[in-house]
Amino acid sequence: MLDEEKVKVESEKGSGLKSEISVFESSASALRSQPSGFSSPPFTPHFHSSLLLVGLDSMIGSALAREAQSLGIPFSGTSRRAGAQWPLDLAAPPESWTLPENISTAILCAAETNIGACEANPAATRDINTRAVIALADRLAAQGNSITFLSTSRVFPPWIENPPESTIPAPNTEYGRQKLAVEEYLLRNHPTAKIIRLSKVISPSLPLMELWSRSLDRRESLNAFQDFFLSPIALNSSAQAILQIALGLTSGIFHLSASDAISYFEVAQFMAQRQDCDSSVVHPASAPQPNTPASTILACPRTMKSTSFRPSTAMENLHTAFATMP
Repeated sequence: MLDEEKVKVESEKGSGLKSEISVFESSASALRSQPSGFSSPPFTPHFHSSLLLVGLDSMIGSALAREAQSLGIPFSGTSRRAGAQWPLDLAAPPESWTLPENISTAILCAAETNIGACEANPAATRDINTRAVIALADRLAAQGNSITFLSTSRVFPPWIENPPESTIPAPNTEYGRQKLAVEEYLLRNHPTAKIIRLSKVISPSLPLMELWSRSLDRRESLNAFQDFFLSPIALNSSAQAILQIALGLTSGIFHLSASDAISYFEVAQFMAQRQDCDSSVVHPASAPQPNTPASTILACPRTMKSTSFRPSTAMENLHTAFATMP
């Protein structure tokens, strides 16, 4: 049996590729013609933009790099790894950070996303997720860069259901409070910034998905919460939408989410079916702190007005996320 207690404490961690751009209109066309989750309202990019991906090695940072490369958008990225071209560790003093020149748009992906770590070490994680991110945003803005900050649905408590972008946040977790502090600072001091709140970004590379996949390959049984829900958005769909927002002209707050929610038990059953396992190997379990489906969904009216993103169902996002998995 697997210990499903780890489901809420997932860490999303995951070279610097560079490419040249000729005509940016082709990028806009490619973004408009994406599959599930996208429609056709106009997308207005900053022409000849060069991206900086802060946190290139993160799950979302890596997906953004792949998407930018496929569209011919030039980019560079920072990394904590030794030997990186642009080393940047948010836990290190700001004077140690190195940033490339000649960029116009920065997407801040790096963060301590482990909710348990934020609760256990609020001061240390606040230094990373709030103080360091604000210092970096100030430095990038002073250089004339457009800033896109990746936030979280955790700025809302579980009793607020289906909040749109205009809903006043009220986080009940340390992670949510840290993210909200950055949001509020950017809105006050950098009004052209873009703030993107994401529901659960899902990929086969998530630690929990990898753990379940290995167990299913061995035809081992596993437990999954039937009363703990998520509103999954496929990693590649989120990367496409983030680029549209970051390279567009509209600032402010945006939401990215599925249109509905499913339980972790349903996700495990989906994976079992994909791996030709009998569904009986997946056993329902009860979460220590159950939630409701609606509490995991973000309404996205402003995002839908400003981009071609259209929320897909949770199951459609699962199919999209796992489409590249053998």
